Amino acid sequence: MILMIKILLGIAVGYGFLYLVVPSGNFMYDSLRLPFWLLKIQRLSKTNQRPTKLKYGKHFRQYLLHYPAAEGVSHKRHIVIYIHGSGWQFGRPEMFNANGQWLAQQGFHAFFLSHRRIPQCNIKELREDTRMAIEAVLNEMGRLGIANQKILLCGNSAGGNLAALAMFDGSLMAQAGISTKIFSALALFAAPLDLSVMWPSPPLLMLTKMRRHEEFCLANPICHLNAALDIPVLLVHGNKDGICEYENTVVFHEKLLALGSTDVRFETLENGMHLDSASWCIPGHLSCEIFGKWLEKIENQ
Repeated sequence: MILMIKILLGIAVGYGFLYLVVPSGNFMYDSLRLPFWLLKIQRLSKTNQRPTKLKYGKHFRQYLLHYPAAEGVSHKRHIVIYIHGSGWQFGRPEMFNANGQWLAQQGFHAFFLSHRRIPQCNIKELREDTRMAIEAVLNEMGRLGIANQKILLCGNSAGGNLAALAMFDGSLMAQAGISTKIFSALALFAAPLDLSVMWPSPPLLMLTKMRRHEEFCLANPICHLNAALDIPVLLVHGNKDGICEYENTVVFHEKLLALGSTDVRFETLENGMHLDSASWCIPGHLSCEIFGKWLEKIENQ
């Protein structure tokens, strides 16, 4: 028992030392802070509102969480489809309950997407899940009598990668007979948007195999960006991101502008790490202010 206590104390001391000395802008820095960030958003004030779980496939990870717009607030014209991050392999929508409740309190119907994971599945299955989930959202909107509402497509980190593919690869949604015109706005937070500027991490290799493999381009949003967008776009990324290189958003933003997109807002979080981009549910956080003002703008357009 004493030995176990010593081991745990040693781990705690080592963790604390690394937490203090590891410089920002690398994978370890972001990873060490992840548990504290998760604890912080889990401790945010909660309401009695509970999301509804909607299955869209046979696999246990193929489901959506629907957060209905809260009662007593003005309901918005947009509904939100949100794809969470965690490297295409970790996490689940329930971990982002604070984000879903924040959107509901702003008056949005929000659908948080769960999908199958790598390494059991690759980008082809993840793309299929994205399409099937969006199709399920459209069906649920019809059932709820909100089929005429506009759709804001959002994604953070790996979820931003999948959201961007749904928006820019027309062949993906076309498989279900759905046009990308259903999306009236796009918000991407610290997303892998140009995989060629990323280091060949194990998750990326599990997702796409090799850079020269056809699946690499299939998973790479910038490969599908071939025309200007005529809808509002929000890009948010911290320039000290140690998990998804800041250059992803810089390069993608430059190409959007070069193609003639005009309603694009790119917000750099100075000294922001990877988790800062997903912190828009935290009152007072810069990303909360940025996202909140942008949502207000698109609602009034």
